[in-house]
Amino acid sequence: MDKQQQNQQAENDDVVVIEQKDNRARLYIGIAAVLGIATGGLIGASVTQNDWQQRYAELESRYQQTVTQTEDHEQTLTEQLSMAESQAQLKLRKAVEEKIAEHQEQVAALEETISKLEQDKTDLQNQLSSKKQQLVKQENENTQLVRKNDIQSSMFEQSQELFKREAQLKAEVAKLEQERAQITPNLQRLKQDCDLYLEGTSWDAKSDSCERYDSATASLSQIEQMLKVHNMDLNHIATLKTELGIQ
Repeated sequence: MDKQQQNQQAENDDVVVIEQKDNRARLYIGIAAVLGIATGGLIGASVTQNDWQQRYAELESRYQQTVTQTEDHEQTLTEQLSMAESQAQLKLRKAVEEKIAEHQEQVAALEETISKLEQDKTDLQNQLSSKKQQLVKQENENTQLVRKNDIQSSMFEQSQELFKREAQLKAEVAKLEQERAQITPNLQRLKQDCDLYLEGTSWDAKSDSCERYDSATASLSQIEQMLKVHNMDLNHIATLKTELGIQ
């Protein structure tokens, strides 16, 4: 049994050795093929090396030109963008300044309008105050005219009464003066008759001589008193007429 196992193990080892040999052979063959291909490539590369370097140099130059153009374009775009931003800022600033100036003009116009309205308001208030003063003055004048009219009406009535009273007094004074003028001349004669009667030296003296003398004296005294009163009334009427401005 052990012998068979040993034999089998020996066979397996031979198989492994053969497989290893086959693998090494394949590796050698592959290396040889690669070396052959590399050798052929080197030979082909040496033939086209100059053309390849020239094309590479051209590509490198074109690449550098492209890079330079790209940088120039980027710089130009950056400058244009900066210029555009500056122009936009200038336009915006100009627009803002124009709006501010326009707003200031509107504010100035509005302030002028407000100032004018305030002046108009002041003028109207002054006119209203003046009109009120004129109205008050007119009302006072109207009141005075009404009072004057009332006074004049009252004065007219009073003047009529005064003129009427004056006429009556003057008529009474004239009558009294006429009576006094009639009594005064006989008074001295009546006194003499009374004295003769009282003395009894004359038969021509009548018994009623003293009564008639006393009566005439009393009448004359009464007439003088009435004339005095009437003259006082006439003087008072004259004063009232002067105060009232009537004649």
